[in-house]
This record gives sequence, C-alpha cells and structure tokens, in this order.
Amino acid sequence: MSRRCGDGPGAGSGLPFVPPSGMLVAMLKGPSTPGSDAAASATRLRVGAVQVACENGRIHANLAGALPWVEQAAERGAELVLLPEFLAAGYVFSAAIWDGAEPRNGPTVQWLRTHARRLRVWLGATFLEAEGADFFNTFVLIGPDGEEGQRVRKQTPAFFETFFTRGEAGSHTTSTPFGKVGVGICYENQLAFLRRLLHQQNVDLVLMPHSAPTPAPRPYLPRYFVELWDRMVSEAALATATELGVPAVMTNKCGAWSSPLPLTPDTWNGVFPGNATIVDGDGTVKAQLGAEPGVIVEDVLLDPARKRRVAPAVYGRWSRPTPWFANTAQLVEAEGALWYALSRERRRRAREVGQSR
Repeated sequence: MSRRCGDGPGAGSGLPFVPPSGMLVAMLKGPSTPGSDAAASATRLRVGAVQVACENGRIHANLAGALPWVEQAAERGAELVLLPEFLAAGYVFSAAIWDGAEPRNGPTVQWLRTHARRLRVWLGATFLEAEGADFFNTFVLIGPDGEEGQRVRKQTPAFFETFFTRGEAGSHTTSTPFGKVGVGICYENQLAFLRRLLHQQNVDLVLMPHSAPTPAPRPYLPRYFVELWDRMVSEAALATATELGVPAVMTNKCGAWSSPLPLTPDTWNGVFPGNATIVDGDGTVKAQLGAEPGVIVEDVLLDPARKRRVAPAVYGRWSRPTPWFANTAQLVEAEGALWYALSRERRRRAREVGQSR
C-alpha cells in the first residue's frame, strides 16, 4: 500500500522528520534567483519506483520477479522506472555475494535494455559488476532506444560491503534528453561528499537505489541506532529534494534478510523495510510505499527555478546531523578494504566472471 503526499517519510514510526539546520536555511532562502537555469523551461516527468524482495545469487529469478512491477509502472505512464541496488545479486556480507556477479554486459544490462526498448521507458538499477580483478557496484540507466548513459559506480561501499566490493570515484551523473540525472547509491546518500557533488553538478533529478536492510538490535547495535538508520534511509529522498530543490526518487528492497558478519561467528538478521519514495523538487512527498512489494508512479517537475543556489550544509563526513558513534563505521570499512586488497579468491573469481560473455 502506498502513502500519498500527506503521509511523508517516517509516517507511523513515531519519529517526525526534523530538517537539519542547513535544510531549514535552504527552505528560508527559497529557490535560486532567475538566471541561466531559471530561464530554462520546466519539464514534467512521470517517474516510477519498484520495490521487490530478492534472493541471494538468483540473478534470473530476481529479474523475472521485478518485471511485472516494471510493466505495471509502464502501463501507468511512467517514463522512467528505478529499481533497487543489487536487484539481481541479492545482498549478503560473504563471498556468496560474488555468486550474483556479472560481466559488463551480463544478464542485468541485457534485461534492462530489452525491457526499456519493449516498454519505451528509461530503466535503471545497479548490478554487481566484475571487471578485471575487481567487483564494483555499478548503476546503469538505459533509455527507450536501448542506449545507456554514463555508468555510475558506488564510490563508498558501506560497512561490510568493503570486504567484497571496491569503490570508484566519478561524477555520479548521467545525461538524458530531459536533463542531468544524479545518482546516489544507498549509503552514499548519507555522506557529505555526494550532496555537495550533486549540487556542484547542477543535477535536475536524483535517483537513489538502495539495498538497505534494518538489522535487529544487538548488545553492540542498540535499538536507538537501528531506528535512527531506518529513519535516515526512509527520509533520504525528502532530505535530498529539499536541500537541492530537485525531484528525488528512492527505492529499496523488502522482505526478510540474514547475513553472516565477516571475520566473526555472528549473524545479522532483519528485514528490508522498503519505503520507496518519490519527492518533488518543492519538497512535496508524492508517494511512499510501506514494507510490501509494489510500485509507485507520480509526476514530478524538473524546474530549474526551484534549484538551491546555496551549497547544502554538511556535518563532517555526513550530509545530515549524525551521532558521533556512526563514525566507527570507518573502522569496519578500513578493515574490509584491507581484507579485499589481500584476497586472492576475490581476484580469481572476478576474472572468471569478467571473462564470461
């Protein structure tokens, strides 16, 4: 069941959305003054966000499971449809994630191209790409003509992802006939570098594919932190749209989730909370899903006059005020990056997958 504009992110959570100070400043300052951007005409675009459950390593089954929702979005007039991060690969913190890896033009890219052409829509998702001796989290957006824009790779793998994927810096944008599209892959949307980068790139729309589970609280993972993370993810599209003055489309997975933790005997269990969201550039939440599979489709306005001229406020490493202990994530990420760099298995398996065609 989707919620419409009055419900907004965090509805029913008991945690009201409180914009950080930088966002309040942007609201008070209002949109940019007339100039080269404001002189351009606004463009109305109908966008969709698909939310599904996925199984680890079942590439073709996961793609097939998403297709009916993509078709429904197209039937409802969507011109662009966003799918979750690692749509086909699944999500697990072990070498089993590599079972869902693909070469550059593997099943996910072929699937996106086939159905973008057939349905006459723009389709976007990330997949686990093997290139050379490395694994990357790569976003691809393919248009109705079957042509793809510039690929975007996740620059900052999150937490235990660093054990199994490598980040790569880039512009985090891809060009389309309706404007410059910014791409923030999951965790990156919480980081200062991306918010500032998208503002500098003067993007017209932001796409935010997620594979963000909510783990059950544990002695070293207090409920407060779990609820805070869940809230930050569910409000990511609203925060981005409000601070940049452009529409934002966020999608996530849903369903149960379980994963071992690298170098420990522990296992995390939890759920993907969903909360796919479409927010217009004026901060209006057009629709948001709950925790069930589904699709939302809404019109948004790509209006240059709404863009914020003031660079968004940032808070150290983070795009929003975040408790100090969140910075301990960098210790896990550093440990994972070292393990990844030393892994012979990673090099072998990446070459095997990358060479398959």
